[in-house]
Amino acid sequence: MQFIIIILGAIVLYFAFSKYLSKKPEQFNDMFRKVLAVALGAVAFLILIKGNVAVAGVLGTAAVLSWQGALWAYLRSKADTPNLAQCNNDAMTHSEALEILELKGSPSSDEIKAAHHRLMMKIHPDQGGSGYFAAKLNEAKDLLLKK
Repeated sequence: MQFIIIILGAIVLYFAFSKYLSKKPEQFNDMFRKVLAVALGAVAFLILIKGNVAVAGVLGTAAVLSWQGALWAYLRSKADTPNLAQCNNDAMTHSEALEILELKGSPSSDEIKAAHHRLMMKIHPDQGGSGYFAAKLNEAKDLLLKK
């Protein structure tokens, strides 16, 4: 059974790639997204027949999200997130640090710490935020506290 699935998948991919390889990238991405959705749906159906409802549910959900484009957009957003190693090593200015922490004037150290804590609760990587932005918050706090 697995060999039939692999052969059918290879045939579908061959025709899909040979027909759409010369198309515009947007059309190619759309086609690839839909082929991925069909493949995930087929695998989910086969796994459901074998009795593993949980895995079939996850794959079925991924198939629906892929068809709608939500899975594709999520994966693209994760790929576009800058890494700390890729960032410019430009020094942050005092005004940038104030803007990042949403402060004005010359705040006290307690105000800086409170703003840092408030914002960190929103964008910490453990809360689903970005490590890049958390690092920028830490850098801004350290600059304003002159550490």
